[in-house]
Amino acid sequence: MLREEWEAFLSAFSFFTRLPLTPKKFSLERGVLYLPIVGLFLGIISLLLAKNLGPYLSPPILAFLILASSYYLADYFHFDGLLDTIDALAAGGDAEKRLKILKTPEVGAIGVLFAIFFLLGEYLLSVTLLQEGHTMAFFWRPLVGREAMAFLALLSKPAKKVGLGSLFLSTSRKRLFLVQLLWPLFWWQAPAALLPFFLVFFLKFKFEKNFGGLTGDLLGAGVLISQWSFLLAFLIGG
Repeated sequence: MLREEWEAFLSAFSFFTRLPLTPKKFSLERGVLYLPIVGLFLGIISLLLAKNLGPYLSPPILAFLILASSYYLADYFHFDGLLDTIDALAAGGDAEKRLKILKTPEVGAIGVLFAIFFLLGEYLLSVTLLQEGHTMAFFWRPLVGREAMAFLALLSKPAKKVGLGSLFLSTSRKRLFLVQLLWPLFWWQAPAALLPFFLVFFLKFKFEKNFGGLTGDLLGAGVLISQWSFLLAFLIGG
């Protein structure tokens, strides 16, 4: 039992981060339970950067380093899904057409434009939060993002029978439900997490209406949109 859980733990980190961990038996079905630990690890990295480099670096430089480390360690994977999602939504047409666009490796002009505004907005939010001393926002940000992804997966259904989204969505519903027990902790420690929580319901409706369900790209988009909205809510509420 402990061996299986250890393999599941390694599976979560090998799948959702750049850490060079290789489980002997890959098990995403069990690994979803450890999504909060993945978020905790990423949050600690961001918080350590903010606390230890804050006295020596200006907020603009520090914000850049925090976001760069976050995207390098994990969020680059989800960013690709976000841009594919924007391109597919902008293209119009039926669900089948949008799903085909999700699979294309190229990023369209709308996706590029959205990427510029999305990253610029996230950067400006981060700079302002650092200037106002809200370093804990960077600790909670990746935790809320992974929690939102698990919540979205719990509420929705796969749009396809193959692919990363189908693999993730076919995981244990019980384990996805157990991850949701952390939401009250977020609301107590960081009330800004209320916005991503309710945003998940909107994303579920939007994705099922336009794609017929979820894919790996859409789950990645959910992570980054939730994190972005959390930083905004933290700034407004702080």
